Amino acid sequence: SRQPCSSNCAMLAFLSVAGATSPRSRVAPLWRPEAAVSTAARTNARGTQDASTGSGFASVFMSVCGILVAVRRHHGRQRPRVVRGPSGGTWYEYKFRAKPGAKYRYRALGGNKKHFDDRFIPEWGVWPPEAKGRRVKYGVLVNKGKAMGATRYEQEKKAMRDAAKEPELGACALLIDCDGTIVETERDGHRVAFNKAFEEMGFDCSWDVELYGELLTTGGGKERMTRYFTDYNPEAWKDKENPPAKDHPDIVALHKRKTELFMEIVRSGMLPLRPGITELLAAATEAGWKIAVCSTSNEKAVAAVVETMLPEYADSITIFAGDVVKTKKPDPAIYTLAAKQLGVAPMKCVVVEDTNIGLQAGKAAGMQVIVTKSIYSETEDFADADVVVSSADELDFEEDVMALLPTMELA
Repeated sequence: SRQPCSSNCAMLAFLSVAGATSPRSRVAPLWRPEAAVSTAARTNARGTQDASTGSGFASVFMSVCGILVAVRRHHGRQRPRVVRGPSGGTWYEYKFRAKPGAKYRYRALGGNKKHFDDRFIPEWGVWPPEAKGRRVKYGVLVNKGKAMGATRYEQEKKAMRDAAKEPELGACALLIDCDGTIVETERDGHRVAFNKAFEEMGFDCSWDVELYGELLTTGGGKERMTRYFTDYNPEAWKDKENPPAKDHPDIVALHKRKTELFMEIVRSGMLPLRPGITELLAAATEAGWKIAVCSTSNEKAVAAVVETMLPEYADSITIFAGDVVKTKKPDPAIYTLAAKQLGVAPMKCVVVEDTNIGLQAGKAAGMQVIVTKSIYSETEDFADADVVVSSADELDFEEDVMALLPTMELA
């Protein structure tokens, strides 16, 4: 009969599936030869795949380990702190690379590959080296010293830039003498102060108006007294063993006391400004010119004149005076220094003087010179001056001052 057979087949199929899906089944699945063969093949393929996967992981692991070892060895080496160009042979140009963990310090290549110091290129590229405590013995850096640091390095760089400052294009400067130009100080100021100093310090001498006019041909108070005690009145010199000189203690003491007395005279208001000075400075300031006072007198005395007589310009006027230069007028050193410090080309500077030695100094510096005659300089030779007037109130700033500057004309 067909019905039992169909029911038996259904039961066997159910038991086979149940046995395959449930390992706890007590009924074993039907065994077939082809099924056994396919199961063995799958088992062999799975084993081969697992073996290949394991070897792949091993190769990747070994590669990573090799890379880590190479990186560790690379970082463990000592490398120079200086790159000598792309090919390693550009010896004339150094490009610095900071050493990690050593702020503000650089190293240059030393005697061998494993030794680096700064014997040849000091810290921050400054030569000569100024690091405190730095010492080199027999060509070997014994003590590196204290690094100057970023602040000190910037100060050094600024000083070097200022020393080699290029003149500003278009900048102009008005350089004015003090005594006899801004204020008529010579006859009623300096001369009176000199005589008071002589009297206080026991020197038996006095300078009258005529004699002082002759002595004014020598620039500088100490130099003036040296000339007087050497050529005019050697008997008045008290130190018979040592001749008078500008650095002699007596000359220095006399000049110091004379400066103090002169500053008292200036601050008393007894010496008025010369005509036209205020207007000249106002016009120069409005035109954007730089203004400086260049004098052979003591710096404190010149500052007292500017602060007392020209208080509105005291902050904007630069003072070059006294022993700021070794040689006095007619040497051009003070005007050359002023032009350099102000950053103005000498040809763009106009000097206002009242004496022949001042005229010579301005011309020797390559500048244009205007002379305003004073009491003591009326008879002096001013043939080389660009403009000669009795006082500054005769000057027109545009026609007489600005017209002296060189101009460029396009063809």
